[in-house]
Amino acid sequence: MSSVAVLALTGFTMMGCAVAERPTLEQAKTETEAVMQLIADEVPDGVVKVVTPDPTYLACGDDTYYATLRWGVTPGPEFDGEAFVDALPGRLGKDFVVAETVDIKSPAVALDHASGALLDVKVLEVDGGIVVDLLGLTPCGVGQPPTE
Repeated sequence: MSSVAVLALTGFTMMGCAVAERPTLEQAKTETEAVMQLIADEVPDGVVKVVTPDPTYLACGDDTYYATLRWGVTPGPEFDGEAFVDALPGRLGKDFVVAETVDIKSPAVALDHASGALLDVKVLEVDGGIVVDLLGLTPCGVGQPPTE
């Protein structure tokens, strides 16, 4: 009886591995950009500027890579960066989890997303104005980065 249970458990485990395939690198990048857009949409009157149009790719295993993406979002007038960062995790929903407390002088929060994306949100003063800096790290994706 126990050998049948072991075989059944092994079969279910193998099926779980087949279902939980890694995304392609492009899928991981697209999903992370969508998650970053959700955050950018929370910035009042925000205007997005893609800071890294050509992301940086780093290997994370055999034929798997992750990408680093950076956006700057310029908020409207009267923006309160500290209040924004404090309220952001609650407004984003259950797919976002606060990863750690960020101990820097600017208001900031690190978030993990259910997709596997890692995100840093920082409110910075740049050239006399305020910018919400979004740094996104995609989950590992299968495939080679685009060649230049």
